[in-house]
Amino acid sequence: MKKSCLIIGTLLWGMSAFAQTTIWKRSGWECRISDKGTLEQIVFKGSQRNDTVPFFHDKSNMGPSFYANMGNGNIKADWIPDGYRSYRATIDGVECRLTYKEWKGQPAMEVILENKGNVPFQPVKAGLKLGIDTYMDKYPDWFGKYFPTLMMNEKTHFYGYLQTPSGHTLGVVSPQPVASWSVDYNLGYQDPAPHWFMGHRIESLNLDLMNALPLPQHCPQDLWILKQGERKTWTIAFVDINTPGEFEETIHKVAGVPMIRMPQTVYQPKETATFEVLATAPTVEVTDSEGKLQKVTVKSKSGHVKEVSCMLPSVGLYTVKVTDGDKQSQGVLSAHASWEWTMERAREGALKYHQKATSHIESWYGFHSSFIAARYFPEKQLDEALRSRFDYLFGLLHDRTKMVPLYHASRIQNTSGTIGLLVDKYEAYGDVEDLKKASRLADWLMNTWQRKDGAYVNHNTVYTSVIYVAKSMLELTLVERELGKTESVWKEAADRHYASAKRAIDQLVASQGDFETEGELTFEDGMVSCSALQIGMLALMQQDEKERKYYTDAMLQILNSHDCLTQLRVPDARRRGGTMRYWEAQYDVQMLPNMFNSPHGWSGWRAYATYYAYLLTGEERWLKETFNAMGAFSNLIDFRTGDLRWAFVVDPYLKVKQACSADTHVTEDSLSFGNPHPELYDTREFVIGEQYVNMISDWQTVNTQDNDVHELFKCIGETMLTNAFVVERPDGEVIGYNCRVTRQGNKLTVKANEKQIVNLHCNLRKAYTVSFNGKTQDLKQSYLGWAFGKDIYL
Repeated sequence: MKKSCLIIGTLLWGMSAFAQTTIWKRSGWECRISDKGTLEQIVFKGSQRNDTVPFFHDKSNMGPSFYANMGNGNIKADWIPDGYRSYRATIDGVECRLTYKEWKGQPAMEVILENKGNVPFQPVKAGLKLGIDTYMDKYPDWFGKYFPTLMMNEKTHFYGYLQTPSGHTLGVVSPQPVASWSVDYNLGYQDPAPHWFMGHRIESLNLDLMNALPLPQHCPQDLWILKQGERKTWTIAFVDINTPGEFEETIHKVAGVPMIRMPQTVYQPKETATFEVLATAPTVEVTDSEGKLQKVTVKSKSGHVKEVSCMLPSVGLYTVKVTDGDKQSQGVLSAHASWEWTMERAREGALKYHQKATSHIESWYGFHSSFIAARYFPEKQLDEALRSRFDYLFGLLHDRTKMVPLYHASRIQNTSGTIGLLVDKYEAYGDVEDLKKASRLADWLMNTWQRKDGAYVNHNTVYTSVIYVAKSMLELTLVERELGKTESVWKEAADRHYASAKRAIDQLVASQGDFETEGELTFEDGMVSCSALQIGMLALMQQDEKERKYYTDAMLQILNSHDCLTQLRVPDARRRGGTMRYWEAQYDVQMLPNMFNSPHGWSGWRAYATYYAYLLTGEERWLKETFNAMGAFSNLIDFRTGDLRWAFVVDPYLKVKQACSADTHVTEDSLSFGNPHPELYDTREFVIGEQYVNMISDWQTVNTQDNDVHELFKCIGETMLTNAFVVERPDGEVIGYNCRVTRQGNKLTVKANEKQIVNLHCNLRKAYTVSFNGKTQDLKQSYLGWAFGKDIYL
């Protein structure tokens, strides 16, 4: 009788404990554990701020939850109470035990997987759905949502962080190896039924404790199986990161794992790369793309911080491996190919991967690369082929008499993009007829699609920041102003188009972050970055310092909120500066499901903004971000073969499906509208992870949008191709970007890295005499501006 009462009493205690929210408090933080065993929120408390990390409350996304994928979709198990702050769940004979514990002063979970079945457990994936609220669906709520910005699986441990647009940063770390990570992307819409396109939001972040192979080599290679009777244990901690700049230091301090801090990831060949390693007694190896060890120098800096330097002798990617005791971390450095070589290969790609006349400007975006290359590095036969191709496609898509688009006129980004192409074509060949076409298209766009409040719209939706409509108008304005110095008709056109663009940008500023965009509304990469870049470009065109500051401040606020969508701390030159875009593969290269494409062509939008931010503020952070991004962009051209790739995929493991047969109803020379679903064609299934994805426009005839990659080369053309930069740091060190600087007292001799680099921007704290390309200038103290070259927004 006593034994029965004891059992009943224990069961009743377990039920009552599980029937209410548990408050778990420690100094500096507080967690709420729901009656389902999942987290409701974590609050980190500090003297200056309290940061609340929201978790999903709905059953489908709440977590942490144990889940597995055995090849036929995800299975999620409910928790059963198993002691104080401890729960268990079972899937396919494998028991997961979750216990909430304090670890190194941080809120953490101990997770144990044990195979209690009769056969080995070999899932596609198995682990935890974390349940952190990543679903950004409306303004202003999305400012408090956590975006999965960086996740890194190492052979011996795991680390990463999530960040909100408002700047709060949550670290996640495990001292044990985690096989992989994944994201559950939302479904979008059917077109045509029963085929589904993916959506624009993220439903869940998963830590995949186990994962099938293949995985990238830096990931654990032995977590694909759990044998009968085998158990594995993980500790996973949530860490408050005070500022993003303290991320590596905080994770190292908490978890004791080696961290690589790389402010700069890309260098000129034969330059010496420097970075920091946070470790106790590290061994550092740097190998080139052929596996050859490079000479490395390691110096103690302070505490556990070591400074590492290594000369990168030739163009290519270099793998950094840091071993500290039984822990190992990896990174990637890059010595970039010349900008000339990069642009020439991009032009070749524009011809090889067909530019097509479709409903989407992205499918003929390659003419940016072709015209910029033709301007600086003319190749008569190649340039003529591409110029003729443009004229042919332009004729298919436009009424040349009325000078209006013939199809999909409300997709105003097609017209603004064409204006930009015509400006590039004019600058390459000097044919004023191209500029007349651009000017007439601009008049049509502003007279037809500009709202009273200044916004450029597609019917009822603001499209100003869909491929930067206002920037294209300002690009036209700058060229018209040059002609307007001698011809009044061009001055009038420039004034008209500038006023139109300014009204549109003023509407963006007034929106205070409540922007609109194409497709499903979210805190959308392009919507935010294109707003920032257009405001920044307008700021650079202001003569009045008060007006310039007004637009600069507005731009910086938006740009800082965009940090959560950008790979700003990953120690990997292939990815650094890429924005975390994730729904383009289905349209661009006919590949499903969603995946992080970073860098993708639209990563260029942030890079324009960081470039403008540097010119406006002189803060080296923005120049370094721009330069790192350009290095990542240039690596989309294979440095071995010169062939163009579409994007780099960040996800470590994806089972993808891709169209593999061409459309037989159209050719690359005919019109093609809409987004043909990949499953309308023959498809193949395969696994990808952390790799480049190839272009498909060389064989797919129907509308595909992989030529949007050329936005990156347009960005290189406007920022790095012809420009060098000299920066004097607060400690007096003078360094150069795209150039070599020799200092003798107050004299600086600057030598450009490439012959077409003819403009020099100086950012100096003291007075100097500067020599560049055979010319000399005396620059006053605290000089920030173009010392040599064009004194315009470029």
